[in-house]
Amino acid sequence: MRRVERRPARPGGRSRRLTALIVALGALMLVAGPLIGFFLVYTAPSQQWFARVNGVEVPRATLVDVLRANQIDALLQRQRFDPGTQAFDTAGLLIDNVVLRQTAGTLGVTVSEAEVERELAAQLTPQLDAGNLDASARAELAEAKRQYADLRRLDVAELEKLAEGESLRRKVTETLGRSIVDPQPQIRLHSIVVADVETATRIQSEAVQGVPFEELARRYSLDPASGDLGWLPYAALPPAAADLLWNLPASELSPPFQRGDGAIVVYVISGRDPSLALDPVARQLLEEAEFESWLGQTRAEQDIELRLDSETLEWVADQLEQTRSVAPQG
Repeated sequence: MRRVERRPARPGGRSRRLTALIVALGALMLVAGPLIGFFLVYTAPSQQWFARVNGVEVPRATLVDVLRANQIDALLQRQRFDPGTQAFDTAGLLIDNVVLRQTAGTLGVTVSEAEVERELAAQLTPQLDAGNLDASARAELAEAKRQYADLRRLDVAELEKLAEGESLRRKVTETLGRSIVDPQPQIRLHSIVVADVETATRIQSEAVQGVPFEELARRYSLDPASGDLGWLPYAALPPAAADLLWNLPASELSPPFQRGDGAIVVYVISGRDPSLALDPVARQLLEEAEFESWLGQTRAEQDIELRLDSETLEWVADQLEQTRSVAPQG
């Protein structure tokens, strides 16, 4: 039988191999470490969801993409951009868009790809006939979408989803608006917007002395849109003041009310009509109120999970901060 002898190990061989292995692992960590860190800090969080609607996830990345597009728009137009407020508003918009996609069908409302194209054509290429897009017009629209999305670092597919949401809102609003009673009782409402209660008290004092409301509005009002607000039904009145205004005697000034922006408003009624046709402004206000009421009730019936915590908001803010240094300047 042939004898097999073990080959003697070289002195220090195992030690050298171990050292080489450690060096190789160290080099690998030097290369992989930053990549792992990049994944954990940027890629992994972007794949997490900030909201889930009936099991449908809305990724953080989508929130950042839309916020970034809005931020770039604000920079181009030299407007102020508040990331804190915008984050919550945009999150609400994206959640509502999912709710609309899932529930608009209960009202018989759907949106086709052609309708999304027409929505985008109306916004991006107003020179085209949005209702009759031939091959040449579609090519022009496709280029307009690409340029618009690229400038705002937004994916074209996401742009189309946002347009779909706008179309769903409009069609649901129109559908709900068909149930609005017309004509209906209305009052003719006027307002004066002032900065403080002291000014409102002075206005009431001068009104008692016989100064016409129009003169008081011209002299004191801070809001160019104040004055004659037109004929309005009950449902179109400011919610906090609706009951009081509906029963306010004609020509009598209301108590001062505080608006959401802190301004003070004084109202007066110049007329009533028990059955008056709605004008376009009043109808739009009623349609918007119907939509918000329906959406609020529908949203409450959905299974919505929200992860808009401080860690998520901090990550979103960090992504937007990076945009400020690379966004195009108008």
